[in-house]
Amino acid sequence: MFGELPKLFDRNFAVGFFLPVATLISLSVLMSGHYIFSVDVFYFLGIDLLITTTVLGLVSWVGGIVLLAVNRDLYRFMEGYGTYNPMKLFGWFEKRRYRQTLKELEKLENELSACKKEKKVFPVESRMKRRKLVRRLAVEFPDKEEFLLPTPFGNALRSFEIFPRVMYGLDSIPAWTRLLAIIPKEYTEMIDGAKAHVDFWANLGLVFILLQIEYVGLVFATRGQLNWWIVGLWIVLGIIAPLRATSSAREWGNFVKSAFDVFGPKLREVLEIEEPENRQEEFTQWQKLSQALIYRLPEQLPELKKPKKCK
Repeated sequence: MFGELPKLFDRNFAVGFFLPVATLISLSVLMSGHYIFSVDVFYFLGIDLLITTTVLGLVSWVGGIVLLAVNRDLYRFMEGYGTYNPMKLFGWFEKRRYRQTLKELEKLENELSACKKEKKVFPVESRMKRRKLVRRLAVEFPDKEEFLLPTPFGNALRSFEIFPRVMYGLDSIPAWTRLLAIIPKEYTEMIDGAKAHVDFWANLGLVFILLQIEYVGLVFATRGQLNWWIVGLWIVLGIIAPLRATSSAREWGNFVKSAFDVFGPKLREVLEIEEPENRQEEFTQWQKLSQALIYRLPEQLPELKKPKKCK
């Protein structure tokens, strides 16, 4: 959602889509050569390195386009959307993690209140733990349990999707495309670069799943011996990739949140909305604008700037 579609020849496409497909094809060729053709694959590929590299690059590029086309669906699957999404099975864990964080924070808040009441110093260890928990809630979860998604990846994305609404009253869905119109190209490239790292790890996770399926299928089709260390390797890598995607999503979120902080006032200026007198008025303005854009309610649009009177 927060970013532009990468160009089919730029660095972001190469990192996010081309490289995962090239990894899939290369490892697939190696496995197929071992179980089906029983030849030295490296010798075969080295017969004409230029042609082989060209074909591999072309196929990887086409495969990258396919990945780009299903990018939104892959993200939604990893976030846990969909009635029959198996990721929903892990929803209980995210709720438990969220509630446990709130419980620990509440305990520390009570300890802090007691220290203030008794005029005691709040322990340094407790202070550091409290900061860590507050930070965790801000970057790993949405603001309310009802908005929780079944996966850490989904909640990492949702944590910065709800950021402008919580901070300013502005809904990110209708606001983002309008904000993109005024964000400088240099900053947009930074956002897209951060998203490319998320794309890379998300797509690489899909690649490892496909390689696992392919490996098991080749073993059974050729009645070969199943090497459990290879199965374990694909499983471990298939777990690491989503974890890295989640971590990268939080970094991506920092750029998105900063965009609302820095360019939000300019958006108000471009839309010719009246300058607010305080934070509460600003919050109300953005709320009204969000409702107007989402529900197509012109009567909810904030007041326009009053024209300056000539002296």
